[in-house]
Amino acid sequence: MSHPAPAVEPTPTPTPPASDPLPVIGIDPGQTWTACVLRVEDHAEFGWTMGPVGANGQLLKSALSDPDNWVAFGRYVAKLRDALDELVDHAIQRWGVVRIGVEVPHVPVGYRNSSPKFQRLPVRDWLVPRQVAAAVIGAYPEAKKVVADGHGRRPASEYPRELRGARPHHWGPNQFRNGERDHERAAYDVAGVAARMPR
Repeated sequence: MSHPAPAVEPTPTPTPPASDPLPVIGIDPGQTWTACVLRVEDHAEFGWTMGPVGANGQLLKSALSDPDNWVAFGRYVAKLRDALDELVDHAIQRWGVVRIGVEVPHVPVGYRNSSPKFQRLPVRDWLVPRQVAAAVIGAYPEAKKVVADGHGRRPASEYPRELRGARPHHWGPNQFRNGERDHERAAYDVAGVAARMPR
């Protein structure tokens, strides 16, 4: 499946004056669900949460259970990339500029060579998010790398209305079980950290 060239590469987007709001797309990659939120200052403009699909294109939560299934992972990344490219295009058309921030998980301590500690966390739980983050950085090399740090874990009342309760009807899909918003709140936090990084 072919994809268009990244909307912000290879020509860097213009840098807006410091007084202008900087739209930022925050991405929270997960083992099963990945969320993306377009944030402008403290407002959540748009978002989606997507999961993997089976060979028939239908949502399949277990599609990434085998971390060696590169075909399934390729389908997942292609789906995410299409949606991300579309959101980048939208942001550039509206504001003329956009920044991308993606959460980058570290290798858990128990998997590092120097650690004698046994790691019980399933390898796919950190490997797949790391691979998704790498795919985003490969597509958008200027993306800000935001270290995982409890994003999305503040009380729901501290987030904008768009990230609490009923979802805005114009937002993208939320394929997370029971329509939970955890990943989207995490993506919002990632965008906030990325917005504060040097331009």
